[in-house]
Amino acid sequence: MSKAVGIDLGTTNSVVAVIDRDGAPRILTTEEGSTTLPSLVWFSPRGPIVGEAAREGLDESPDLTIFGAKRLLGRRFDHPEIKKLARILPYELTEAPNGDTWIQLAAGRAVSPEEVSALILRELKRTAERFLKASVTRAVITIPAWYDAAQRQATKDAAAIAGLQVIRLISEPTAAALGHGAHRGADRRYLVCDLGGGTFDVAAVDVEAGVFEVLATTGDPFLGGDDVDRAVVEHLVRDVRQTRGIDVSTDAFAIEKLRLAAQRAKHELSDHANATVTVAGLAELPSGKLVDYARPVRRDELELWSSPLVKRLETPVKEAMRRCGRKREEIEEVLLVGGSTRMPAVKKELARITGREPSVIPNPEEVVAIGAALEVARLDGTIEGVLLIDVTARGLSMSVQSGECEMVIAQSAVVPTREHRLLATRTDEQARLEFDVWEGESPDPSQNRHLGRYAIVDLPAAAAGDVLCLVEVTIDTDGVVRLGVTEMVSGERLTLEQIFHAGLARAEVTRLAKQLEAQ
Repeated sequence: MSKAVGIDLGTTNSVVAVIDRDGAPRILTTEEGSTTLPSLVWFSPRGPIVGEAAREGLDESPDLTIFGAKRLLGRRFDHPEIKKLARILPYELTEAPNGDTWIQLAAGRAVSPEEVSALILRELKRTAERFLKASVTRAVITIPAWYDAAQRQATKDAAAIAGLQVIRLISEPTAAALGHGAHRGADRRYLVCDLGGGTFDVAAVDVEAGVFEVLATTGDPFLGGDDVDRAVVEHLVRDVRQTRGIDVSTDAFAIEKLRLAAQRAKHELSDHANATVTVAGLAELPSGKLVDYARPVRRDELELWSSPLVKRLETPVKEAMRRCGRKREEIEEVLLVGGSTRMPAVKKELARITGREPSVIPNPEEVVAIGAALEVARLDGTIEGVLLIDVTARGLSMSVQSGECEMVIAQSAVVPTREHRLLATRTDEQARLEFDVWEGESPDPSQNRHLGRYAIVDLPAAAAGDVLCLVEVTIDTDGVVRLGVTEMVSGERLTLEQIFHAGLARAEVTRLAKQLEAQ
């Protein structure tokens, strides 16, 4: 019988967990003996290499070694933050035919972030199968609470390519509260702050008698430990120029070496006041001689360099409290999740914002995966007395003929939820009726995220206004949008064609799944 696992698909590291025979959650270890798998894929000449072994690619071919793919999932290429990332990543980003962000590996070959994420998920799947000695085909996968519908679908597509059926997408803060054991303690009003490698997530969660009710979710999709690393690298590049007389700002190999060294120093500075950035063979002089680089870094320097990023924690936290109608003194416990919350400056800033000393979870990198595994057990019925109530991170709107957007589903609506909108033909004998679906609540389409354009086709011949189409809009428990259309007079279901869509087409997901299975 196939098994199900809980997976935290992270920007920097990913984790897989199961519930043991004795009912306790267990983090599974990779072949290298680590509880975390680096979210890293090297497209080497021998084929894709995933995880710890892919670190070799960071030295040999950083342009073919992909990290941070989670940040690209479901993202438009013209997004301002994607443009910013494209200037600093060692690998090249390119625009897909539908406007999504893909990764250019070589001339004529590009891959989607879904394919990269699928390789990571497949490695986690194999880790679980080695431990369980059984096939693993189902998973609960955690996602940032602020993920929009396109990003949620992209995550499900990545799982499908990897051979995994997603039985539930669960927000990372909710999974963290569950993994922390909030359902076993006293009833509390929590604020969960999850700062990982690439994202910052905030969720207001009430726990009462085993019921987890998510009241509001916010976040910053481009704020995490990776951004701190890049801030440090900017200062190190400047220091190399001043002290060595060498400009490495356009050297992808040198930048990647500095990034890894900066990351190591950042980790050390979480526990110590001083660290040293050391890079052997940072750059090559015209004479062929390699230049080494070493520089001591103090914690107060790191905090100064990262202060603009740390200040960005405030807006999502205040927005989450505003959405749930809570004052900060009404929050009873602040939970810190994610590896980047180990930074003393982050803890201090969140304490200042919330007016409460945060609770430090002992295993911030693993607790989210544990929560996902517990959600597997809850869905399978082996854990009773726990109920999850989640909400939409954003509202949903519709527009017709490039007009203003009309809100259909409000932000923070409890999911699953279903609403309807009535559309009428505008001309005699109109055979098709087109409309657009947007994520966001603004009447101005430019302020919303375009999810897709649809056409209701093969309409019955009639005078203008006589054909009434009831569009059924559903957001399921995973936050994925589904549409259906009924003709009001006859009650018949009408055909809906998708003209434009974000993400991969269904046929492409199936093709990629078969291709990966054959490897």
